[in-house]
Amino acid sequence: MTGLRVLTADEAVAFAQIVLSGVPVPEAVQYFWTDPLTETELAQYEAAWPRQEAVIAAIDAVAGGAPWHRLTDPQRMGVALTKHYNELAYVLWTTNYAELAGAEKVRADTARTAIEAKLAGMAGRESPLATFYTELLAKVATEAAPVA
Repeated sequence: MTGLRVLTADEAVAFAQIVLSGVPVPEAVQYFWTDPLTETELAQYEAAWPRQEAVIAAIDAVAGGAPWHRLTDPQRMGVALTKHYNELAYVLWTTNYAELAGAEKVRADTARTAIEAKLAGMAGRESPLATFYTELLAKVATEAAPVA
């Protein structure tokens, strides 16, 4: 990283928080500059900053208090899902729905649907109607089973 600006400890924590809040790394890098970076500079910082020791430690601290490989499976899954939902929220936050068409509109609709299910406590679950039918079919199958 010779010649590249190194983030301070406070900046490393802010960078980790920004990235884990769903902001893509190229956009997160630009938060720390008043003037736009060239494509070459942006690519250099995009590659270098996430690998800085202070950033890695900050990401570990913000994401669960330990490096990824030391988290338990449930912790990793929770961190991954939280980051994913944050990324979905960022899609909605940074787009104007009225300006969307085609694939971008589908992308926003998919993000909204997933977030709504999460907020309603239905993420990863069947709809109430599907649950009713599943339980009804199980009951019918049990009642129709021959008695031995």
